Amino acid sequence: MGDNSTEHINDAMNKQVTEKPEKIPSAQDVSRFMGLESNVAYIEADSFSGNPYALLGTVIEVRKQNGVCPDKLNSTGVVPEFSAFKIPGIKVDEGSKIKEPIKRQSILVDQKLALDVSFLNYLSTQLDGESSFSLLVFDQAGGLVDRDDASWADGVNKWKTDNQELFDDEEICYLFAVIGFVQKYVIRKTYKKFDAKAKGGAFGVNIEGSLYTSSEDYSLDIRYGLQPVILKRPSATRVLGLSPEPLVRTPTGAEISLFASIQGVSQKG
Repeated sequence: MGDNSTEHINDAMNKQVTEKPEKIPSAQDVSRFMGLESNVAYIEADSFSGNPYALLGTVIEVRKQNGVCPDKLNSTGVVPEFSAFKIPGIKVDEGSKIKEPIKRQSILVDQKLALDVSFLNYLSTQLDGESSFSLLVFDQAGGLVDRDDASWADGVNKWKTDNQELFDDEEICYLFAVIGFVQKYVIRKTYKKFDAKAKGGAFGVNIEGSLYTSSEDYSLDIRYGLQPVILKRPSATRVLGLSPEPLVRTPTGAEISLFASIQGVSQKG
């Protein structure tokens, strides 16, 4: 009875494997499928779930570590911080708002892919060689600061005046201001490599020739993609000879890479 039952399960699973072949996408495909941008840092920020537009105008401080400005964040133990005050009075560009959720392509993710794509790095510790995730991603909300409105320049000038000590503090390397965001809903289900002796596993998927099954419900992660401009950069890299000094600066390629390496931001208490 037990052997026949196992044989019946294996036959059913083999049929499912044959009918539903799937593969792990490349890192390049993931960026395209999920709408990921290279100049954006993807972070967890649960306190903004009720009003993600409050992220616009926030300022992020990056400080020196052991007397040196970092070239990467989080992975080297450098945790950026939200500054105590945000840029006041700014307006949202109403035309930039996401009118309804945008569904991205569903994908399968293994541990290697999670390590290769910074947006997925947070999943890597929950995976091993015997497991994978099925992900479905939605852009749930998003918007930009209206920088054509006078409120933007007025707000930045007031913030600079009120926070001059941050510009004078040589321990602060960068002050990034958030001018755009996207709120991504990541819906995921865990799949484990099929074991005929294990219980459960009602839903199966073939991943590159091996059968994986899942018996759990979907779970939800929320991540925020932040787009920056620079209010302050290290004195050694500041552009000299500009009169007057620009209100904000466009990040260089290296500075975009630095900002995009943010994986989380601590809240100042």
